[in-house]
Amino acid sequence: MTRLGAVKYYVLLALVLTTVNTTVGVIKYAPAIKNDLTESAKEVIQNFPPDLELTISPNSITANKAFPLVAQTPKILKGLPKNLLIIDPNGEVGMLQEHDALMLINNSYVIIGNGDSVQTTPLKDVPETRVDYSMMQSLSQSLLFIAGNACLFTTGFFAISSLFDFFVARLVYLAVFAFVLRLVYRSVLTSYSRSFAISVYSVTLPLAVDTALKVANIVTPISISPFPGWFVFVHIISAFYLLSRLEKPDPLAR
Repeated sequence: MTRLGAVKYYVLLALVLTTVNTTVGVIKYAPAIKNDLTESAKEVIQNFPPDLELTISPNSITANKAFPLVAQTPKILKGLPKNLLIIDPNGEVGMLQEHDALMLINNSYVIIGNGDSVQTTPLKDVPETRVDYSMMQSLSQSLLFIAGNACLFTTGFFAISSLFDFFVARLVYLAVFAFVLRLVYRSVLTSYSRSFAISVYSVTLPLAVDTALKVANIVTPISISPFPGWFVFVHIISAFYLLSRLEKPDPLAR
């Protein structure tokens, strides 16, 4: 039983489980993301007046249309107020509730309403921005590009997040688990390499269960979660089993 063999085993296990997580995540989310972004790209064009030209500078707001200017919240941003943004040089905080809006920009501040609290940022801290129909068209095209590659982007997201989990967070956990095993079972685990190997091989069951739970939570609308600390508990039980076998002929030595 060697640390190198355990590392090879863990790499293979992590890649297999990453593939499972990524495949299920893409199947579940990619179509919805593509549909939502496509609809948002259409909304960007439909809700923006073709002849509107708006300039937001550190000292003032100017436009070729009468204020206030109100931007509706895209359907993809569920749970937010009806309107995303109000632009009015003389606008006051009360307009957020009056127009059921999340954000207000006036000549002095960018104001965001968050329930009972209000956050403000001085307009002078915001870079000068010019918004017109051509800019909205570019934004729409960008959203359509992402929508057209939703499968690729979703694959990248799930793969990177899973690989980080397995090869950074989990490896740190396995190293600490192995260190504790070495302290407690020094008579059986005569080296840290041996202890690390036990830590890796015994984590197979909790990792498999954890992946199965993640897949179930992705597929079903009901979140499935066992008792707190279950992962460590199952890992300890698996480690105890392997340690009991080590007092006999080593089953992992073959």
